[in-house]
Amino acid sequence: MSDKKNITATVKFFANLRDFAPAKKTITLPIRSTVSTILDMFTISKETKLIILINGSPHQTRETLIKDGDTVAIFPPLAGG
Repeated sequence: MSDKKNITATVKFFANLRDFAPAKKTITLPIRSTVSTILDMFTISKETKLIILINGSPHQTRETLIKDGDTVAIFPPLAGG
């Protein structure tokens, strides 16, 4: 059993969220981190509406746990026309 205390994840920010962070960054997080942990790292407000995908899977929430090696893509809400 591993006693590893940290994980790594790749975070991708899109559209105006790039004002808060680079387009793509690999980060180190404590085990049991959530999407909120990442958002806090980049000072993205809890009130900001977001679309979150983890490894291409939509419908993730701020409480979703991040696993080692995950890719987290964060988008602002999309508007259509």
